[in-house]
Amino acid sequence: MLQFITRNSDRYTIAEEVQMVMEGGCRWIQLSSSGLADNEDSMRAAAVDIMELSREQEAFLIIEDDIDLVEELKVHGVFMHDSSRESVMTARERLGADAVLGVGVSSAAEALHLIGLDIDYFIITCGNGCSDVVGFYADIVKKLSDANMYVHIVASGSICQSDFTGLIKAGCSGLAVSSEITEAEDPVGATRRLISGLEDARREAETK
Repeated sequence: MLQFITRNSDRYTIAEEVQMVMEGGCRWIQLSSSGLADNEDSMRAAAVDIMELSREQEAFLIIEDDIDLVEELKVHGVFMHDSSRESVMTARERLGADAVLGVGVSSAAEALHLIGLDIDYFIITCGNGCSDVVGFYADIVKKLSDANMYVHIVASGSICQSDFTGLIKAGCSGLAVSSEITEAEDPVGATRRLISGLEDARREAETK
């Protein structure tokens, strides 16, 4: 699974970004407030711009942090940067069982703090200082599994395509990207290559 996180840039509008990644085959869009004016109107305008595209392509649309806006526009769900139990519980209670709920965490310990809550996925970022990308995620997945906590893990950060098979084998469900696409010379082609790489990795992981 490839998830695209929007980013405001000088090259493209958010709607243009979403159009390109969907043309490339991505069907999981997360609307970020990064680069937008710090008010709800800018997020609402950006969401409205891409809602019809998402419906036409039957893509999931997730909005970051703004539970009110998710309720108002009735998109698929929310991604929470605030990983406190109280905030995550509030999001689930307000949006209901059918909403997609993602949470950003930085470690297994932070994820385990949320054990018992109804969370669909974690985005966990492996930073530039991470020398063993596959080992980083394998360790997290094992610690969560040992605690009987089964939540989809979406990898993010400085990840090479050569790591894809190892990530899938380690138990990651997918990859979240942004600049890898928006800064590419050909964003549509970059999207297709990432999706193809993930599909090849999944097939390889399943046969070994």
